[in-house]
Amino acid sequence: MTYAIHPVWSTTSQPQSLLYGLYKVGVDGEHEIAQASRLESIEELRQQLLHPEQGGK
Repeated sequence: MTYAIHPVWSTTSQPQSLLYGLYKVGVDGEHEIAQASRLESIEELRQQLLHPEQGGK
């Protein structure tokens, strides 16, 4: 499975309210599966999805 992390585009004009999105990438494009205000939170979720048997570690 391929995942992408990038800013939620609608929040980039106001850095104080910037959100990050986690997206599942497929042949039909990207589908958002989560949003968070901290990049670290999104990365932790991505790791859990990539390595569920390790609890994300």
